[in-house]
Amino acid sequence: MTFANRIDEPFPGLRTWSAFSPEHRVDLGSTAVLTPEGWWVFDPIPIAPDASGPRFDQVAGLLLTNANHERDSVRWCDRFGCRRWASPEAEGLPEGIARWMGPDPFPGWILIPLPGGAPGETAFLRPDRSLLVVGDALVNLPGRGLEVLPDKYCTDPAELRRSLRRLPEVDLILPAHGSPILPDGFASLVRTWDSPGAT
Repeated sequence: MTFANRIDEPFPGLRTWSAFSPEHRVDLGSTAVLTPEGWWVFDPIPIAPDASGPRFDQVAGLLLTNANHERDSVRWCDRFGCRRWASPEAEGLPEGIARWMGPDPFPGWILIPLPGGAPGETAFLRPDRSLLVVGDALVNLPGRGLEVLPDKYCTDPAELRRSLRRLPEVDLILPAHGSPILPDGFASLVRTWDSPGAT
Protein backbone atom coordinates (compact mmCIF):
# COMPACT_ATOMS: atom_id res chain seq x y z
CA MET A 1 0.00 0.00 0.00
CA THR A 2 1.22 3.51 -0.85
CA PHE A 3 1.82 5.87 2.11
CA ALA A 4 2.22 9.62 1.89
CA ASN A 5 5.25 10.97 3.75
CA ARG A 6 4.13 14.59 3.96
CA ILE A 7 0.93 16.59 4.46
CA ASP A 8 0.95 19.99 2.79
CA GLU A 9 -1.23 22.93 3.81
CA PRO A 10 -1.01 25.35 0.86
CA PHE A 11 -3.76 27.53 2.34
CA PRO A 12 -5.40 27.63 5.77
CA GLY A 13 -8.13 25.01 5.89
CA LEU A 14 -6.84 23.11 2.84
CA ARG A 15 -4.58 20.07 2.99
CA THR A 16 -3.18 17.79 0.31
CA TRP A 17 -1.00 14.68 0.36
CA SER A 18 0.18 12.28 -2.32
CA ALA A 19 2.46 9.38 -3.14
CA PHE A 20 3.52 7.40 -6.17
CA SER A 21 1.78 4.02 -6.45
CA PRO A 22 3.90 1.32 -8.14
CA GLU A 23 0.74 -0.78 -8.49
CA HIS A 24 -1.12 1.91 -10.42
CA ARG A 25 2.02 3.50 -11.90
CA VAL A 26 0.74 6.97 -11.15
CA ASP A 27 0.72 9.57 -8.37
CA LEU A 28 -2.27 9.23 -6.05
CA GLY A 29 -3.42 12.37 -4.30
CA SER A 30 -5.90 13.25 -1.58
CA THR A 31 -7.47 16.52 -0.49
CA ALA A 32 -9.08 17.71 2.74
CA VAL A 33 -11.10 20.91 3.18
CA LEU A 34 -11.97 22.36 6.58
CA THR A 35 -15.59 23.43 7.10
CA PRO A 36 -17.65 24.23 10.22
CA GLU A 37 -18.52 20.51 10.37
CA GLY A 38 -14.87 19.47 10.39
CA TRP A 39 -12.58 18.17 7.65
CA TRP A 40 -14.13 16.71 4.51
CA VAL A 41 -11.59 14.23 3.14
CA PHE A 42 -11.57 13.22 -0.53
CA ASP A 43 -10.24 9.93 -1.89
CA PRO A 44 -7.93 9.30 1.08
CA ILE A 45 -4.66 7.45 0.68
CA PRO A 46 -2.86 6.37 3.86
CA ILE A 47 -0.46 8.71 5.64
CA ALA A 48 2.76 7.33 7.12
CA PRO A 49 2.89 7.46 10.95
CA ASP A 50 6.05 9.59 10.79
CA ALA A 51 4.81 11.88 8.01
CA SER A 52 5.63 15.56 8.36
CA GLY A 53 2.91 18.19 8.50
CA PRO A 54 -0.27 18.80 10.50
CA ARG A 55 -2.52 16.06 11.83
CA PHE A 56 -6.28 15.63 11.57
CA ASP A 57 -8.69 15.89 14.45
CA GLN A 58 -12.39 16.07 13.55
CA VAL A 59 -13.32 14.49 10.21
CA ALA A 60 -16.84 15.25 8.99
CA GLY A 61 -16.84 12.51 6.37
CA LEU A 62 -15.08 10.89 3.44
CA LEU A 63 -16.17 11.64 -0.12
CA LEU A 64 -15.21 9.30 -2.97
CA THR A 65 -15.10 11.07 -6.32
CA ASN A 66 -15.74 7.87 -8.33
CA ALA A 67 -16.05 4.10 -8.14
CA ASN A 68 -12.26 3.60 -8.34
CA HIS A 69 -11.31 5.64 -5.27
CA GLU A 70 -12.19 3.58 -2.22
CA ARG A 71 -8.48 3.65 -1.39
CA ASP A 72 -7.82 3.76 2.38
CA SER A 73 -11.33 4.90 3.31
CA VAL A 74 -12.09 1.91 5.55
CA ARG A 75 -9.24 2.70 7.93
CA TRP A 76 -10.07 6.41 7.92
CA CYS A 77 -13.65 5.62 8.91
CA ASP A 78 -12.49 3.26 11.66
CA ARG A 79 -10.10 5.87 13.04
CA PHE A 80 -12.40 8.89 12.98
CA GLY A 81 -15.81 7.27 13.33
CA CYS A 82 -17.09 8.93 10.18
CA ARG A 83 -19.05 7.75 7.15
CA ARG A 84 -17.86 7.41 3.59
CA TRP A 85 -19.99 8.47 0.67
CA ALA A 86 -20.10 7.85 -3.08
CA SER A 87 -22.40 8.57 -5.99
CA PRO A 88 -25.33 6.20 -6.56
CA GLU A 89 -23.79 5.66 -10.03
CA ALA A 90 -20.46 4.49 -8.59
CA GLU A 91 -20.93 0.82 -9.38
CA GLY A 92 -18.82 -2.00 -7.98
CA LEU A 93 -18.02 -0.51 -4.58
CA PRO A 94 -18.43 -2.75 -1.53
CA GLU A 95 -21.33 -2.58 0.87
CA GLY A 96 -21.07 -0.10 3.69
CA ILE A 97 -20.49 2.94 1.52
CA ALA A 98 -23.39 5.37 1.82
CA ARG A 99 -24.86 6.86 -1.36
CA TRP A 100 -25.84 10.51 -1.40
CA MET A 101 -29.29 11.47 -2.59
CA GLY A 102 -30.36 14.79 -4.04
CA PRO A 103 -28.19 17.38 -5.79
CA ASP A 104 -26.40 18.97 -2.80
CA PRO A 105 -26.55 16.68 0.24
CA PHE A 106 -23.58 18.12 2.18
CA PRO A 107 -23.63 21.61 3.77
CA GLY A 108 -21.78 24.18 1.70
CA TRP A 109 -20.93 21.82 -1.16
CA ILE A 110 -22.36 21.71 -4.67
CA LEU A 111 -22.02 18.33 -6.36
CA ILE A 112 -21.46 18.27 -10.11
CA PRO A 113 -21.85 14.89 -11.84
CA LEU A 114 -19.35 14.31 -14.66
CA PRO A 115 -20.87 11.57 -16.81
CA GLY A 116 -18.53 10.01 -19.31
CA GLY A 117 -15.63 9.61 -16.90
CA ALA A 118 -15.20 6.79 -14.42
CA PRO A 119 -18.44 5.37 -13.00
CA GLY A 120 -19.98 7.85 -10.58
CA GLU A 121 -17.44 10.58 -11.40
CA THR A 122 -18.40 13.69 -9.44
CA ALA A 123 -16.77 17.08 -8.86
CA PHE A 124 -17.26 18.93 -5.57
CA LEU A 125 -17.58 22.71 -5.64
CA ARG A 126 -17.00 24.86 -2.58
CA PRO A 127 -18.23 28.32 -3.66
CA ASP A 128 -17.09 30.12 -0.50
CA ARG A 129 -13.52 28.93 -1.14
CA SER A 130 -13.66 29.13 -4.95
CA LEU A 131 -12.27 25.62 -5.23
CA LEU A 132 -13.26 22.44 -7.00
CA VAL A 133 -12.21 18.89 -6.07
CA VAL A 134 -12.16 16.41 -8.96
CA GLY A 135 -11.28 12.75 -9.19
CA ASP A 136 -10.06 11.19 -12.42
CA ALA A 137 -11.74 13.54 -14.90
CA LEU A 138 -8.71 15.86 -14.95
CA VAL A 139 -5.14 14.75 -14.27
CA ASN A 140 -2.06 16.98 -13.90
CA LEU A 141 0.90 14.63 -13.67
CA PRO A 142 4.60 15.53 -13.54
CA GLY A 143 6.19 15.47 -16.97
CA ARG A 144 2.82 15.28 -18.73
CA GLY A 145 0.89 18.33 -17.68
CA LEU A 146 -2.84 18.86 -17.57
CA GLU A 147 -4.93 16.29 -19.43
CA VAL A 148 -8.44 14.91 -19.53
CA LEU A 149 -8.76 11.34 -18.29
CA PRO A 150 -7.39 9.12 -21.11
CA ASP A 151 -10.10 7.69 -23.35
CA LYS A 152 -9.42 4.07 -22.37
CA TYR A 153 -10.49 4.82 -18.78
CA CYS A 154 -13.64 6.74 -19.75
CA THR A 155 -17.12 5.35 -20.11
CA ASP A 156 -17.69 7.93 -22.88
CA PRO A 157 -14.80 10.31 -23.73
CA ALA A 158 -16.92 12.76 -25.75
CA GLU A 159 -19.53 12.98 -23.02
CA LEU A 160 -16.84 13.62 -20.40
CA ARG A 161 -15.55 16.60 -22.40
CA ARG A 162 -19.08 17.97 -22.63
CA SER A 163 -19.43 17.52 -18.89
CA LEU A 164 -16.16 19.36 -18.19
CA ARG A 165 -17.27 22.35 -20.25
CA ARG A 166 -20.02 22.92 -17.70
CA LEU A 167 -17.63 23.30 -14.76
CA PRO A 168 -17.74 26.76 -13.16
CA GLU A 169 -14.80 29.15 -13.01
CA VAL A 170 -12.91 28.76 -9.73
CA ASP A 171 -9.55 29.86 -8.36
CA LEU A 172 -8.28 26.34 -7.78
CA ILE A 173 -9.01 22.82 -9.04
CA LEU A 174 -7.70 19.95 -6.92
CA PRO A 175 -7.35 16.64 -8.81
CA ALA A 176 -6.85 13.17 -7.34
CA HIS A 177 -3.81 12.68 -9.59
CA GLY A 178 -1.19 15.39 -9.81
CA SER A 179 -0.69 19.03 -8.92
CA PRO A 180 -3.42 21.62 -8.30
CA ILE A 181 -4.80 23.22 -11.47
CA LEU A 182 -4.98 26.98 -11.90
CA PRO A 183 -7.89 28.52 -13.86
CA ASP A 184 -5.79 29.62 -16.85
CA GLY A 185 -4.51 26.07 -17.28
CA PHE A 186 -7.99 24.64 -17.39
CA ALA A 187 -9.18 27.34 -19.81
CA SER A 188 -6.25 26.56 -22.11
CA LEU A 189 -7.10 22.87 -22.04
CA VAL A 190 -10.72 23.54 -22.98
CA ARG A 191 -9.57 25.66 -25.91
CA THR A 192 -7.67 22.69 -27.34
CA TRP A 193 -11.00 20.89 -27.77
CA ASP A 194 -12.08 23.64 -30.17
CA SER A 195 -8.96 23.38 -32.32
CA PRO A 196 -9.09 21.74 -35.78
CA GLY A 197 -8.98 17.98 -35.53
CA ALA A 198 -10.00 17.91 -31.85
CA THR A 199 -12.48 15.23 -30.84
